Amino acid sequence: MADRIAFFDVDGTLLSFRTHSMPETTRVALRELRKNDVLIYVASGRALFQLPRALREGEGDFPGFDGFICNSGQICLDDRGIFRMTALDPADVRAITEQSMDGSYDIVYMTADRAFTPRHGDLVRRAEENANVRFDEDSPEEAYRRPVFQMNAFIAPEDEHRILEVTDNVKLVRWTEDFADIIPADGGKDQGVLAVLEHHGIDRSGAYAFGDGGNDVSMLNAVGCGVAMGNADHRAKAVADVITTSVDDAGIYRACVHLGLIDDVLGICGGDRTYTVIEDKGGR
Repeated sequence: MADRIAFFDVDGTLLSFRTHSMPETTRVALRELRKNDVLIYVASGRALFQLPRALREGEGDFPGFDGFICNSGQICLDDRGIFRMTALDPADVRAITEQSMDGSYDIVYMTADRAFTPRHGDLVRRAEENANVRFDEDSPEEAYRRPVFQMNAFIAPEDEHRILEVTDNVKLVRWTEDFADIIPADGGKDQGVLAVLEHHGIDRSGAYAFGDGGNDVSMLNAVGCGVAMGNADHRAKAVADVITTSVDDAGIYRACVHLGLIDDVLGICGGDRTYTVIEDKGGR
């Protein structure tokens, strides 16, 4: 039975914002982790259907992930099925929708199989471009007919209180200044991580997490070693145990070598694990 596990955010961590693809060094790192009996999980704000096929199914010599934390921790699953599912309170979904309909901010709904918005404002379109995804356009009524696991509110940080004033069971997290993720009050990537650790019987000390945004902070805090990418924002870097290089500069590969999770099979780390990352706060 595996006693080590690694969790990976997607956008800005597994996937480059520049190319919208996974660097070859990352693919090698993931392959080597699997060879070394380290379980690997995606931990994303995306729904499962939004993940590129290479992440959902694997490709080439990369056999794929052992499981997925989706919708910022609200749905957790592996090849045996779903083992955590937590939706937003329908009353909160309706309250946020009614508030947004005055035109002050746009919203996106995320269900298990759809991501849609009542209107495509400029910030919604920019989010689509940055993450290389597309949101359907549909009536808010659709969000009242099915469970909503996450919403995106394209609202300034200083205005987040407006949402909290009309809801009872939500919290907001960010990986960008453009929008906040709205998730259940008892949700989050950290709760997904805890559910996965319990599911596999792995201790927190054997868990590693890689991320780049504010919505990864709870996940980085929930594991034995949190790794922030070199391109990460200040919130992720502030709580990380290790800060590696950027996603486009073999950040995941270098950190895995540095932490002794894989060997330097590509020979790009100079033979000295001390100098393969930007900063190690834990003296690893």
